[in-house]
Amino acid sequence: MLLAACAAQTTPPDTPEPEEKTYSFEPWEGDGMEIPLDGSSLEAFETSLARVEAHTSPASYNTLLNAIEYLLLYDLSAGRDRAKLAANLDGLTPNEVIAMVDWQKQPERGGKADTSSADTTIEL
Repeated sequence: MLLAACAAQTTPPDTPEPEEKTYSFEPWEGDGMEIPLDGSSLEAFETSLARVEAHTSPASYNTLLNAIEYLLLYDLSAGRDRAKLAANLDGLTPNEVIAMVDWQKQPERGGKADTSSADTTIEL
């Protein structure tokens, strides 16, 4: 009976494996972070991201992905919809997308508060 339960959980041998997308791109001279993103559709956006990845360093590409994830969460006009965000980013370069994100480091807990304006008086 245990053998029958294990056999029921496996996929049949004739089930095809999901295909990995492969891309072919025309040559690009220069930094991949200057390639305009295509936000006309979600598929076009993913293709343009793959093109950027093929022509840039892993660190730069990772920064771009982090910026996109940040915007997906905090860009109210996108409403956490990747297709809407792609449309918002249409035509922008990865460097421009990264520049849109406000990467401010939050103060550490228990850190010293900014009291530079504490000495100011307000006269009425």
